[in-house]
Amino acid sequence: MRTTIFLIIGLLGSLLNIEAQNLTIRGSIFDEGNNQPLAFANVVLQTEDSVFLQGISTNEKGQFVLKNIQAGNYWLEVSSVGYLTERLDLRGVTSSINLEVIFLREDVVALKDVEVTASNLVNKSDRKIIFPNQRQIDASTNGIGLLQNMMLPKVQVNLMTNSVGLIGQGELQLRINGAQVTEKEIIALQPKDIIRIEYIENPGLRYGNAEAVLNYITRKHETGGSVGIEVMQSPHVMFNNTQASVKLNHKRSEFGVTYSLLARDFQEAWRDNEEVFRYLDQPDLIRQEIGSPGDRTFQMHNLSLNYNYTWADESYLHVNLNYMGDNEPHEDFYSLLRSSSFTQSNVQMADLAYKKIQRPSLDIYYSKMLKNKQNLTFNVVGTYNNIHQIRSYREWTDDVTLTDVMSDVEGDKYSVIAEAIYEKEFEKGRLNIGLKHTHAFSENQYAGTEQFFTKMKEADSYAFAEFAGKVHKLDYTFGVGVSRFWIKQDGFNDYDTYTFRPRISLKYNFRNNFFVRLNGRLENVSPSLSELSAVDQLIDSLQIKRGNPELSSYKQYQGDLDMEYQLKPFTLLGSLRYINAPHAIMESTRLEEGMFVRTFDNQDRWQKINASLTLRSGLLFKMLQVSLTGGVNSYWSDGLDYSHHYTNWYGNIQAMAMYKNWMAMFQWQSNWNHFWGESIYGGENMHALMVMYRHKNLMVGVGAMNPFADNFKIVNENWNKMASYKRTSYVNESSKMFFVRLAWNFSFGRKYNAKPKKLNNQDTDTGILNAGK
Repeated sequence: MRTTIFLIIGLLGSLLNIEAQNLTIRGSIFDEGNNQPLAFANVVLQTEDSVFLQGISTNEKGQFVLKNIQAGNYWLEVSSVGYLTERLDLRGVTSSINLEVIFLREDVVALKDVEVTASNLVNKSDRKIIFPNQRQIDASTNGIGLLQNMMLPKVQVNLMTNSVGLIGQGELQLRINGAQVTEKEIIALQPKDIIRIEYIENPGLRYGNAEAVLNYITRKHETGGSVGIEVMQSPHVMFNNTQASVKLNHKRSEFGVTYSLLARDFQEAWRDNEEVFRYLDQPDLIRQEIGSPGDRTFQMHNLSLNYNYTWADESYLHVNLNYMGDNEPHEDFYSLLRSSSFTQSNVQMADLAYKKIQRPSLDIYYSKMLKNKQNLTFNVVGTYNNIHQIRSYREWTDDVTLTDVMSDVEGDKYSVIAEAIYEKEFEKGRLNIGLKHTHAFSENQYAGTEQFFTKMKEADSYAFAEFAGKVHKLDYTFGVGVSRFWIKQDGFNDYDTYTFRPRISLKYNFRNNFFVRLNGRLENVSPSLSELSAVDQLIDSLQIKRGNPELSSYKQYQGDLDMEYQLKPFTLLGSLRYINAPHAIMESTRLEEGMFVRTFDNQDRWQKINASLTLRSGLLFKMLQVSLTGGVNSYWSDGLDYSHHYTNWYGNIQAMAMYKNWMAMFQWQSNWNHFWGESIYGGENMHALMVMYRHKNLMVGVGAMNPFADNFKIVNENWNKMASYKRTSYVNESSKMFFVRLAWNFSFGRKYNAKPKKLNNQDTDTGILNAGK
């Protein structure tokens, strides 16, 4: 009997102890002025020293529940855009708490009828959670424009193409409620439907090779719909960006269609080029292209049809049918060609290119929530890539043809991508386990001066596991991945390689406004289909572009050190990156029977150091935001027969002023140049001005690209000791180019939006070898 009593007491004690370690904090957030619930308010639980523990947004009834809380002392911070932040002292928590109703007071600063509020920002171990303020939302026409107004570090918006990327050449993933999407879908977002943006500066293994991830969290609606139209057009140049989208909701279903057009027709595009060819037994040959205006024309069409359905148990189906069409009928360069070997002085050159890509794809996605904070998601994507590319290169004098090169390439590629991810949240961490497999088949027909046919099969499998947790002020992430890459090209042996991909991240929060993060990772880089192609393509009368089926994959080691210090209204961000890639696949040039062959080899080593510093301000003088970035890239490229060092300094300035319904923006960026192998790939040196005015759902504005520059140019160089060049490409219309911008967005009866998709894959690799200059 005594034993039974002790067992019962012990069992009850265990149950009480378990309950004490799994407490809940719940409550409701209301507007004090009208006594109405506040949906999507931000609730953050912090330790005594203000270290973030967990956060949540309130539901449509203003309710929230924080789970798995241990006994202890806490601060609870409640905030919402346009309201004063409330901070509650929760000391001595030993049992679950119901805070009932928490009232927030409206935060309004009078400035000539202008309402000014500050952006809310929460730093987590791997990301920033940013709540845009009302001024930024009002000054934006779409999700891309909101990024421009928020001035996130390292994120760069290109007004000319209505696109977004990172300063440099890193991969930026875009997501909506966890689902990977294209820029066109971000443009289709209405700013007022964006609750917050999760800026994942330290992506885990599930994000592949992404340098950063932008995840838009949007409001949920259950009926009605929305319509958005945006046009950007120059009055004196064929320069057009157009986007239109419609979304309709009915009960648990959502139907959507998005169309976008990117159209250009530049009649004053040309290039200047100087090439030096060095032979062993004869004088150097110097060739100069003196360019004259040519045609640069293209249209890019994107059409997307999607359907979402959500079951009562939160299972979710997403089906998306997408079509991308890229039609580039003209990329034409005309030049007067001067050469040290020509006796004639009137040699003409024409380098004309045509390209057309069609890419339909079908994306099917299913997600199911499991018990105990578990989630299982599946994604299958089928893609067909068709490319047709024609290039004609000709040199002539009077009626005599000196060189005539013709290339006609048509390629077909079929691929299937399948991915599954399991997620599990624990009391002190999060576990991700994933599997992904890609299978592709391609056929490429090369006709013209040289004729080849290639047939390839490709399989890429990847498995990973990653755990993220926290110990006091230290956030940590450990992960490991294993991949297998296989490729088979007809007429050659199979290529098969296995790689090990570990990753570690440590972040230490010295204070609430100062942290330092250290990342390290190892990646395997496999050769592309085009690099492996057993194909020769003539560039001109002296040069050949050749693939190399004997290439092998290589490892790339990367380390990052980042810091952030906040002293309101300013934020100082610093970063240092080192990359080491032994046996990197880089260019190689050799002389064969009087022809310079440009191909690929596994070289000795490539290294890069990048250092940058960003100073970003909050709202200055209640109307101005500024972001200043400066940095340096230093490259070391060591080949089998070459060694180069190159340093590039760069800068970026963004400024935005908002007053009443007016918004003015200025942006300037200098060249961020990339050095790889023996080549410098020049970045853009550009600046832009824009002024916009809002009237209800309509925004109109005017702007100018490069208003203070005489010409827009990009400079590329090659430092090979046998065949070097310096090539400058110009687009005259991109200087002093004025444009008009119009955006009209409205919604009707919106109450619920479909459950977010967490996986989305796509195949954009056409796999052909391009022989153009």
